[in-house]
Amino acid sequence: MRVFRSSFMRALRHRWPRIKRMLPCAVLVAAAVLLYYFGRSVDWAQVWRAMRAIPPAGVALAAALSLAGYLAYGGMDLLARRYTGHGLPWPATLGVAMLSYALNQNLGVLLGGLGARLRLYARLGARKSVATRVALFSAASNWIGYGWLAGALFLAGAVPAPRGWEIGAGALRLLGAGLLAASLAYVLVCAFSRKRSWTWMGQHAALPGWRMALAQSAVAVLSWSAMGAVAYVLLQGRAPYAAVLGILLCASFAAVITRVPGGLGTTEAILVTGLSSRLPAPEVLGAALAYRAVYALAPLCLALAAFALIELRARSRPARAPGATRDRTVPAPPPRTRP
Repeated sequence: MRVFRSSFMRALRHRWPRIKRMLPCAVLVAAAVLLYYFGRSVDWAQVWRAMRAIPPAGVALAAALSLAGYLAYGGMDLLARRYTGHGLPWPATLGVAMLSYALNQNLGVLLGGLGARLRLYARLGARKSVATRVALFSAASNWIGYGWLAGALFLAGAVPAPRGWEIGAGALRLLGAGLLAASLAYVLVCAFSRKRSWTWMGQHAALPGWRMALAQSAVAVLSWSAMGAVAYVLLQGRAPYAAVLGILLCASFAAVITRVPGGLGTTEAILVTGLSSRLPAPEVLGAALAYRAVYALAPLCLALAAFALIELRARSRPARAPGATRDRTVPAPPPRTRP
């Protein structure tokens, strides 16, 4: 048994680069097949009627929940501000985070999550190392919260398996337990690790304390939960909130694997597939398209206008010297104190 395991691991390591290249293509093909399958059978007139049937009050509530989700996402950058010690005002930090999140939802991580932050922080006079550290801290917070939330939903069996898919409930629960264990391990490492800082390839990194780790988890869980609430409201409560949220979490992970900006098409296909046993496909697709309009496209329009305004204002005044903001994590590691 040990020899077999060793041989299997060697073969996996040898083939992993090829598997990693093929995996996004496989998921993208699966999403395209789902879109084709449902696209040819869906009455698009019914989809349009389903979108128009969403009450204006429901759309307004979804917009308010979207704002709450964006503010919660911005809270991760506010935590990163405290972690890095940069001196930018908190309203500017929050604005940069929300703007970059809107771009991330539509244009992908490189342009939105990282590229926009680097550009905007540079415009505000921050060092590139500060912007990079903030982006990495925020991304880590986001996926730690994902682990807590998705882990709990998978372990509880709240995510429905689509009809005809032979997915073992036990395997999904094991995945949920693994995600919960990973998020818990992060908090424990932050609480008990004796080595608090590292320098790798010229970049300094330091572990936050356990209180900061819990704050990261809570803010990220709130952000993901608000995202699920938007879709739940637009579905008019016709599917359980836990199921809608769990399916959206699966769609978000699939979008990362496929590298499709904003999960365009992938999110809609997975929502329709996951809820096909509960609701007619036109109703789910109508709500999914409304969700994209409210949570992604409308914020994108505002973000592009704000980005253009920031660029115009930056060009009309002298640029601040790079490194004008303080960065307490760069000159020296933080004190080796246990929280």
